[in-house]
Amino acid sequence: MLGLGLLLLSAAPVRGQPQGPSSPDPYADYASVLARYVRNGEVDYARLKSDAPPAWDRFLLWLEATDPTAWPLADRRAFWINAYNARVIEGILRRYPIDSVRDVGLMGGRVRGFFGRREHPVAGRERTLDEIEREILLEPPLRSAAIHWGLTCGSRGCPVLRPEPYRGPALERQLEFQAGTYLNGPAGHRLDPEKRTLYLSRILEWWREDFEREAGSVREYATRYLTGAALEALRAGWEIEYLDYDWSLNEAS
Repeated sequence: MLGLGLLLLSAAPVRGQPQGPSSPDPYADYASVLARYVRNGEVDYARLKSDAPPAWDRFLLWLEATDPTAWPLADRRAFWINAYNARVIEGILRRYPIDSVRDVGLMGGRVRGFFGRREHPVAGRERTLDEIEREILLEPPLRSAAIHWGLTCGSRGCPVLRPEPYRGPALERQLEFQAGTYLNGPAGHRLDPEKRTLYLSRILEWWREDFEREAGSVREYATRYLTGAALEALRAGWEIEYLDYDWSLNEAS
């Protein structure tokens, strides 16, 4: 009996033992949840909370137990983007139904609000969403302006949630698609021909330094992705201003 017990123990997965990005599809559980509960970039929070699929809990436990420190750079970026997006979803599910992530916390969410709560176990310790974004993804060596188009903050104003995980080998292509789709959509820009003004997403204002570091200016960065009349407006020197941000919940209707 002792020998059988030791054999079973040695065969069991060890909590906290990381799986590398080359493990057989470590994002399989996450992929199944996204495919089932994300429609046109919006999340069916009501059904996800009601169904409570085991795959969701397994993926959250995997995020908690996995340390991506030794992974290749693109795989680390993908891990932390997926972690941020998944923990945003979980933070909303804990409080659902809510109208906006800004409803969480004191004073309309401005004091220790939704993004500042230390309630997200990832890579071995409790973190805030702000920490994942500002101290990990947007600092060297992971820092890249393209990361802004992969992060989905649970609001209609932010880039939409892809119905698939981010993966290291495909990450550059995935983020390029995100940038072009978002900036050419209604949350990304609006034209006012009478004022000769191009209104861009406030993401480009909030994170101006990241885009200037990469392209020299917000205008030059936007020319990489905008098309049609918006691109013509940029090249014609129209004034740039910024859109109001839509903080309503990115909930599937």
